[in-house]
Amino acid sequence: MTKINEYTIHEPIWDGGTKERAIGIAEFRLPCIVDIDYKNPDGKKTFPYKYKISKEFAKQFRTQIVGNDIKLRIIPVSRLEEVRYEHES
Repeated sequence: MTKINEYTIHEPIWDGGTKERAIGIAEFRLPCIVDIDYKNPDGKKTFPYKYKISKEFAKQFRTQIVGNDIKLRIIPVSRLEEVRYEHES
């Protein structure tokens, strides 16, 4: 079984193409679970869930090359799938 890594993103980006909040996740980090710990002025998490991202899901979004040829997938937060645990209904 493949271990799914977890990453924290401190602040989402504004994606000019979709005009909404998005995250950039490096393809080599996939699959993964992401926690976005960005807080509003009241100190509450704007995105309170964790999100799972598969390689297959990420492929439908545009790429951006950064640094030493690192390929990021730019994914709108609204399209991310929340992680659900068995005890949740």
